[in-house]
Amino acid sequence: MSAELTAPGRLRGTLGAIAVPARMRATMLRRSLREHPGPTVAGLVGLLAAAWLIRYALRGDQHTLGLLVGAWVLGWIVLPLLLGGGRGRVRPAHLRLEPIGGVPAAIGLLAASAIGIGPAVSLVALAALPAHAARHGTVAVLVTAGGAVLLWLLGLIGSAIALEVVGHAGGPAGALLTGVFTGTAMGVAGSLWAVFPWVSVLLVAAPEEVVRAMAYVPSAWPLAAVTGPTGQGARLMATLVGIVALCAAAYIMIVRRVIATGVPFRPRRTTAASPAAAEREWLGWVPAATRAVAGRELRAWTRHPLRLQYLAFAVVYGALLAGLPLLSDVDVLLPWAGPLAVLGAAAMSAGLVGLDGTALWLPLTTPDGERAEVRGRALAWLVLVTPIGVLLAVAGILLAPDVDPLAALATLPALLGAGASVPVWVSLLRVRPVADPRHPTAADNPTDIVSVLVATAAGLLAAAPVLALVIWGPSEVAPLLPLVGLLGGAAAWWGGVWLADERLARRGTTVLAAAGQRSRPPETVLPLTWDVQWYRENTSTAWALGLLTVGWIPVIPQGLMPLAFGVDSGWIVAGHVSGSAHTAVGLAMVGLGVAMLLTGLVLWDRRPQPGGPAQPVPPG
Repeated sequence: MSAELTAPGRLRGTLGAIAVPARMRATMLRRSLREHPGPTVAGLVGLLAAAWLIRYALRGDQHTLGLLVGAWVLGWIVLPLLLGGGRGRVRPAHLRLEPIGGVPAAIGLLAASAIGIGPAVSLVALAALPAHAARHGTVAVLVTAGGAVLLWLLGLIGSAIALEVVGHAGGPAGALLTGVFTGTAMGVAGSLWAVFPWVSVLLVAAPEEVVRAMAYVPSAWPLAAVTGPTGQGARLMATLVGIVALCAAAYIMIVRRVIATGVPFRPRRTTAASPAAAEREWLGWVPAATRAVAGRELRAWTRHPLRLQYLAFAVVYGALLAGLPLLSDVDVLLPWAGPLAVLGAAAMSAGLVGLDGTALWLPLTTPDGERAEVRGRALAWLVLVTPIGVLLAVAGILLAPDVDPLAALATLPALLGAGASVPVWVSLLRVRPVADPRHPTAADNPTDIVSVLVATAAGLLAAAPVLALVIWGPSEVAPLLPLVGLLGGAAAWWGGVWLADERLARRGTTVLAAAGQRSRPPETVLPLTWDVQWYRENTSTAWALGLLTVGWIPVIPQGLMPLAFGVDSGWIVAGHVSGSAHTAVGLAMVGLGVAMLLTGLVLWDRRPQPGGPAQPVPPG
């Protein structure tokens, strides 16, 4: 009798424990909606998108609808990782003190995850599947409605697994995802001219290759189950149920582990040799101090979340800029995937010193440490990025065998040489400290637009001789293009190394103080009126201001405008000559302007610092 009375009591206790996460989530959501209007606005935008998807489902293509639904579910899983969706959620660790098992805890956590604006909007959007199936009868509507519920559960469980596994992986996995997402967004934005025509065709009717690929995408299976043979439809729905069951089992295992051990799931660490140790085996010709810095930098590149994010962004961005034009049958950019990725990696490396904090005291207190620091950083970048650039370039060549890859291959060493050394100098020149170097976040951006532009311009300048010979040179010089690229890369390497050496040797303490601050260092105060005494005491600063102001005139109006756009007005020097002389004068103007800008940057680096002896005393 006691056992019969105990069983209902246990059941009530289990149901009560399952309801605890749901009540917690409902309370947090209610308070969040009162304090922040952001979720409500996002929900309204999501409802508009869901309404458009349902409207498209009424008359649109079946395979395109499956693709759109799959993109929606995938975004539901991935976007919370990038947008901080883990905040405000009930996690398995919150239930450690509750008398509840793994299965009831997982059910309660999933029930709590289902409470929110996002799951509700997603359920509305997935109603597009039965809306499309209405043309096939009542049975088709019921089958696709069941498939929509399964896809909704797949998104719900997948999002919970992703937040628990990736969100607790120490940062690198989330950083990689963030880099891939932002790189994809920027790559698509940079290739809208190629994407828009393909999207227009896709919305009308899916191409044959998309139709074949959708046979392996779960989001297309509910519609395929009602339009194909009965046996095939049963197999597809059973497979979808199996995928959801496997995800549920995986989530139950994760919840049990967290409740039992108190620590979130983490991938097991391996005992394999670190990349730095592997590089030392064939970097024996490098001095020991430089090799040590290179090893440290390689470890930082594979462990630091922001570095991984920047590298992933550069690779994805470059690959998409070269590959997305294939949607419009343009393959001429495919061999340039490697150079574009290298150029992006150089631009994203133009502020890494700000991430190191006060760790720069090590090279400053070591004999000849400045030289080893600069060369080690440049060498580590070169060792890391060179294989990526080469692999992407080779892949592009294999995918576009009819495109001449000589220009892309010739510019690759030039971009590698400039990208390895010039960003080191730029990051020493423009130090932007982060709030806490020990706990970096995605908001800690140590670069700015000026640093990115300088690093990018250095790569373009190193590759300019190759590009000039490709565009304007005779065909007989084509075999010399790789040599010209190697020479340009070597010149950019040594130029960037020399500038970085001088910066760290002359202003090492200034760089260290700037990197260790929680805010940016004070800028040089410039007079707002003509002050002869100030200009006499700050000659280098005055020349730097003049060169940085006037240097753009030879580059843009006198150089790029006549060369790229054919603008030859009366005051443009190249407009008074024709033929090869017109091109030569335009290139000479670009070179003159770049030299003026670089000289201005060097002089600006040597300006008297605030508080120094050359700083004028303000009047009054």
